[in-house]
Amino acid sequence: MRVNGRYFSFILVKIIVIGSIFLSSCGSEESGLAPYAGSPEMSSVKIESGTFQPKITWIGGYASVLGVNKGEKAALDTSIIWLIKIDGNNLRYPIKFGSIPDGASDITLQYGGASVDSLSEDVVYTFWVMKESMWENVSGIIGAELIPKSDLDENEFIQSSDTTVELSSFSYTKGTEQLDVYVNISNVRFFGRLGEIYVSQPVDATGPTISWRISQSGVTDTLISAIGIVNGQQFDERYIFWDLWSVEESNGEKVYGKKNVIKAPIKIGDHPEGTITFNELPEKGLERNKDYYIWIATENWEGNRSRVANFYAYATFRTW
Repeated sequence: MRVNGRYFSFILVKIIVIGSIFLSSCGSEESGLAPYAGSPEMSSVKIESGTFQPKITWIGGYASVLGVNKGEKAALDTSIIWLIKIDGNNLRYPIKFGSIPDGASDITLQYGGASVDSLSEDVVYTFWVMKESMWENVSGIIGAELIPKSDLDENEFIQSSDTTVELSSFSYTKGTEQLDVYVNISNVRFFGRLGEIYVSQPVDATGPTISWRISQSGVTDTLISAIGIVNGQQFDERYIFWDLWSVEESNGEKVYGKKNVIKAPIKIGDHPEGTITFNELPEKGLERNKDYYIWIATENWEGNRSRVANFYAYATFRTW
């Protein structure tokens, strides 16, 4: 069969082009390089929970500067409590607060700030991260709030006044949050004839402090003989969380809860002299988003847990 030469040339060129595309595609996959242009936008500063020295991370690649301000504003001013810098974009997340990475330096004092070793409970902080090229542009702007803007080109910034500077979010990002390490207490309600029970707020690492005011007619002793906490909003011995009882010897036997020796205030988990704990406080302490029932009794209590029981009182509360 005879083939037209011009047609044959067309077919040959087509085969070569398809083969080239196929080989190019394979080469891209094998190299692991994605067809990506430009730097990713910086965003989502994340702060580790449950610690006063949290790890800080972010989206958008490595950076050159990391700052922490006390309050809701990121700025180069006296509210800075930690500011570290490294040459090049060589800050690699996560970075633990207070731990300066190799090659970086603490420049907090240069801007009138004061470095601290750890953060504090219930205080608002602003965490921010910046790439080196942007830092070179704005490191001399003192006092103005640094605000990320997504509609600016990479490394572009706009100083509209002495109080604010808008920076491209491709080179800068920030996040603000209130530190909440300890469990919080809410909705405390007390019941019972013996008196009122108070639960300290905020709760610290070892749990709340409990105090009380005795108000039952005829009861003058401010000490109690027993105290305990139960999971839930009513007493159920299956869910005892922690309890503490007076203990004494009588006729060679131990007697529990029949001597007023526990004084207020008391930290849950404590072991005052003359007491015994049957259910130790769990190491993790109170848990968030739970209901608890706390009770107290004196040496004359007969075991009745009703709201009208003599020498007995209780309170309920919720954690968050």
